[in-house]
Amino acid sequence: MSSPNYSSAAIREAWEKVGKQRWDGRTHGRGLRLLIVDALAAQDTLILDRLKSPGRTFEFWRDQNQIRGRFVGVGKGVVVAKLTGDGLPE
Repeated sequence: MSSPNYSSAAIREAWEKVGKQRWDGRTHGRGLRLLIVDALAAQDTLILDRLKSPGRTFEFWRDQNQIRGRFVGVGKGVVVAKLTGDGLPE
């Protein structure tokens, strides 16, 4: 998992499979709190197979007019989506 491409792919997959469905435009989309996604919540995806670590979690947050994601506390994050005026992912 040391490869930046691998990390970006895992983050984007977590966003597509779990984060997008849990994003709340009233809180997350307004920048009031982070969205934390546990890799175990993505059990039906290939994320766990790739990570080989069920304790991994991801965080997603509003950054200007976009949503960024990263492994909790690691790196600056990658852009996973753009935001609409309502704070929802496009």
